[in-house]
Parts: sequence; C-alpha cells; structure tokens
Amino acid sequence: MGTAGHVDHGKTALIKALTGIDCDTHKEEKKRGITINLGFAHLEFTSDLSVGVVDVPGHKSFVHTMVGGASGMDFALLVVAADGGVMPQTREHLRIMEVLGVKSGLVAITRIDLTDRDIVDMAEEETRDLMRGTFLDGCPIVRVSSITGEGIPELKSAIQQVAEKVSNRSVGEVFRMFVDRIFTVKGFGTVVTGSVTSGELTKEDNVYLLPGKGKELRVRRLERHGREVERVVAGDRASVNLVGLDREDFKRGMVISDRILRSSRLVDCRLETFDQARSFALWSQVVFHLGTFENPARVHLIDKDRLAGGETALVQVHLAEPCVFQHGDRFVIRSSSSDYTLGGGEVIDAVPLHHRRRPEKLISSMKDVARGDLHLIVASEIRKRHAVMTHSSVADDLNVSPDDVLEMVGNDSSGAIVSYPADATTYLVVAEEDERMRGVVMKRLEGFHKRNPLLEGGRTAKELTGVLGLDQQSAAAGMLPLMLARMESEGLLKKVRHSWAIASHKAEVDAEMQKRVDVIEGYLKKCEMKVPLMSELTAIAARIRMEQDEMNQVLRYLVSSGRAYFFEGEYLHASVVDGCRSLLVDRLRDNKGGLTVGAFRDLVKGNRKICLVLLGVFDSEGTTKREGDLRILARRGA
Repeated sequence: MGTAGHVDHGKTALIKALTGIDCDTHKEEKKRGITINLGFAHLEFTSDLSVGVVDVPGHKSFVHTMVGGASGMDFALLVVAADGGVMPQTREHLRIMEVLGVKSGLVAITRIDLTDRDIVDMAEEETRDLMRGTFLDGCPIVRVSSITGEGIPELKSAIQQVAEKVSNRSVGEVFRMFVDRIFTVKGFGTVVTGSVTSGELTKEDNVYLLPGKGKELRVRRLERHGREVERVVAGDRASVNLVGLDREDFKRGMVISDRILRSSRLVDCRLETFDQARSFALWSQVVFHLGTFENPARVHLIDKDRLAGGETALVQVHLAEPCVFQHGDRFVIRSSSSDYTLGGGEVIDAVPLHHRRRPEKLISSMKDVARGDLHLIVASEIRKRHAVMTHSSVADDLNVSPDDVLEMVGNDSSGAIVSYPADATTYLVVAEEDERMRGVVMKRLEGFHKRNPLLEGGRTAKELTGVLGLDQQSAAAGMLPLMLARMESEGLLKKVRHSWAIASHKAEVDAEMQKRVDVIEGYLKKCEMKVPLMSELTAIAARIRMEQDEMNQVLRYLVSSGRAYFFEGEYLHASVVDGCRSLLVDRLRDNKGGLTVGAFRDLVKGNRKICLVLLGVFDSEGTTKREGDLRILARRGA
C-alpha cells in the first residue's frame, strides 16, 4: 500500500498511528517537519496477510520521489486533511497513480480533531468529487485522527478488506527490482531495497545490477517487512543483502535482475496527457520517470503532429541515459523544469528501432502492439530484425523469459507467427516471411526439375540453404529442415534419399531418351580402367544429335540412379568403381599396414590418373582413409 496526498496532510503521522513505525528517519525530515525520502512500514493482519507500506513525500519538490514509491503500489491510501481539503498535490498524486495503473484503494480524511464536523463534511464531499471517474470512485472513506486515535481501528479494518481483494501480481520468470535505497550495514555489507516488479528471488541466487557491466552479485540475505525470509516475489517490498556490490557502481534508478537484460536510450510508448497539461509539439523536452529511474528526455510524436492536454498518442522517447524496460512498464513524464506532471503511459516496445520517419506502416504496427495483444509484440520484434529468430533470442530482445515468449506465441490465434519447435529451441518467423521462403523453395525446385527431368530427386537442404541466400549459421538455416519436413507433411514436397523434390514430380525416361542413356552409359562402361574423356563424350553426343545440356542431364541421371560416380569433374561407371572397391577392401583386410597408390595401381591394373580418382571416391565415401602415402580401411570400409 502506498500513501498519496498533499504536503502536511498527515500521511506520515497516520502511518505511525497505524503501524507504530515513524517513517521520517532523516535529520532533515525531523528538522523541516516534512517527508523528503520514501518511508517504509508494514501492517500485520493474519499469518497469510501482511501489507507493506510505502510513505511518499507530498511536497511538490519531491514528486519525483513520490513516483518512485508509487511505482510499486498494489493499492493506494489517499490522504486528505479535514482542515485543508483537496490541494494541488492531492490532484497530482491521484493522476500519477492512475497513469501508473493503480486499480484500487481507499481514502483517509485526517486531522478531524482540528476542525468541526461541517468542515470535515465539506472536505469529504470535495474528495468524493475528486474521486469521481477515477479508480477510487466508490471506495471506502474513513475519518481519522492520528493524535486521538479516533477512526484508526476502522481504517485498519478497511485496509484489510481492500488488501484481501487485491489480485496477486503476475510473478513472471524474470526478476526485476528498481532500487530506491542503498546503504551499508555493519557485519553484513551492502544492502539495497525496492519493490519487486516481477519474478522471484531466493537466498544464494546470483543477480546483476543494470544497466552496467554485467557484474555478477550473490544474494546473502533477504528481508521482507523487517523479517528475514528465504524468498521474495513480485509485489513484495524487499531488502537484499548483496555480496560483490560496490556503492560507487550504483546510481538511483538502476535495476537488480536475475539475468542480464538489454538496456536502451529509446523506448516506444503510448502517452496520455493530463487535461491541464500544455500541448506537445512534434519534439518536446520532458523529464521521464520509470520506477526510481529519472532522466531528461525528448518525446517524438509518431501518429500526431501535435498533442493537446487530455489526448493520447504513440511516441518514441529519447533518453539521455539508458534504462532497462519491459513491455507494459508504466511511466510518468513531468515538465523539463520538474514543476508539474504532464502525463504518463505504458511502454509498448522496450528496444525499438530509431524512427527517423513516420510511415503509415510504422504507425499501424505500433497501434497493433499498443492494443496489448502479446503475440503481436513477438511478431513486431521478428519483423524488426528482418529474420527468422529463436524464441530465446526474442526473449533477450524483449527482456522476458523464453517461456514467456512461447506463451505469447501460443496465444496467437491470428496466424501472425509461425513456429517450428526443435529439440532445444523453437524457431519463430512471421507468416509473410514463412510464405515467401516456402514460395522460393517451390520455385527453385520447379526450376530444378525442369532442367533435370530425368532425376527423381531434387535439392538437398544444404543446397536450398544456399539457394535462399541463408547464412549456414543463421536461425533461418536451422529452421529450414523443419520447414521442409512440414511441407512434406502438408503434401507439398517429398523426400528422395538425401534430397527434396516437389511431391508431384516424376522422372520420365521415354524409349527415345532411354536409347540416349544407353549410349552414354555404354561409353562410360567401355572405358573400363581409363578415365572417360569429356571430349569423346561430347563427340558421341553430337553424333546422336544430343545437346550439351541434355548430355549433362543424362550424366546426372546416371549418378543419381547409382549407375555412375562423379568426383572432381570426372565420371566413372559404377561397375568399375564397385569392382575396384571390392578388390581394395579384400586386400586391406589382409594388409593392415595399408597400400600405396602404386600398390593399388598394380592391384586394379589401371593408370595413375584413374587410380587417383578412384581413391578420391573411396576416401570421400569413408571406405578408406589416407595416412601419409598409404590408404588404410576406414570405419565404413571395415
């Protein structure tokens, strides 16, 4: 629970009356009689219900501190003094809590001991008018005095009732906590405190202080509401004792996380301005607040040329320093002089591209993502990279867990994303890119079959990777075999040995073509222990009026059907290769020391050229292995 309200309306005194804890602990706060820093207390109701309390400053000079405290609120306690009524920071704090997404709360009318009943009635009526149409509309209002104790039991009861109805925050897998305080405790070392935004953390876990160098820190001790605990989760106020953290590494607004997350100086947002806020031009200077992070920024309007008070727009925020964002993070913007709050909104892209122009396609895409359809966030991230991505690489870009990405994709009923699950990862591609890649595969295979009508098979997956222009190490190359297998299951392709062909393709060798095949094969066979000459093949083809392309088709057909071998530009008939292989394997079984090229030549009674080609074939297929000048049996040969 977080407090809210104007300065000197009794927030800190009320928390002390409720909890017995004085949240003003600094000398300057005691001296000036106002809250400057965030204060912390807690209320224990039952063994299952403990409410942490964040007491925020009400003075206009410390609204930036109030924003840091309000960012961790699950519900709010708006405090209005009976003798003061609704004041400027009462209104400002309420607006801030609304843009930060606070959904429930209650109101305390304080200092009722200082004025008469009519004035208290007026203060309550004025407060009801303020609450109308906000998240506090219709919530409990309790009149109290922190001095006499009147109404305090009733307020505690009302707080308990609100707390019991508050939904538990979605935990998520990624632990994040914006740090609001850092200090040193004698005998323990460095301690940081904050409100846990997401995830969970246990003792002895490793964490990182971000943005930064990614230095790994260890959790020595955890506290929640002043008590040591084994674990803290989203929604908790936590105190974390860290091993390895140097205070000089820390700046206000940094995040503790259980993994290294990406930071950015750019963030795409949906911005809502307050009714009384000044209008925004295409570029405007502001101060940006997210959690405890505060930074000068420029706001670039995307879908409008001007933004008036009370309007909403899509914007890209340019920050002076990097921050760690997630989709859905709530922020506040204030004037560049930090005099007043202008509005706030929600992060829709944590690590966007720089939008130098504002085309309709960009605006349409941002509007889709701003609607909150989680699968569209993933689709937008993949389109941004112009590539196939793994689910873990998308998670890294979005600062979420890989499981979160799979859940987002699983909720996609629109077909915007196509997923290809593998053993260790899932490949993701937007539907239009998947369709394009499939189209290229079909077109290339059709062309291959047209050029090689005699071949039953087609292209291997490796060849198609090259045809598509894919890097062998890319995610797209990893996805391609899965895509081909899915196209096979859909009846588009078929697997022919190690290659892929269009499902409807049939190799056709008519009687006339068979005569030509027999002529070419007959020449290869006739050469026996001499390497066939391409010049002689070309001359033979010319005599039977066979074009060069057609002759090459026949040669590839003989190789694919196992009737010929091809190695480094040379064709040999299968009977020659198979006979020599048999002789060589028999000899090497008896001669463990291996054979030289000369000994092999004597064995098969061929010239040196054909022997080198034959040994090249045997080495490449794994029958033999070269060791120096010798050939020995390899595993396949054995």
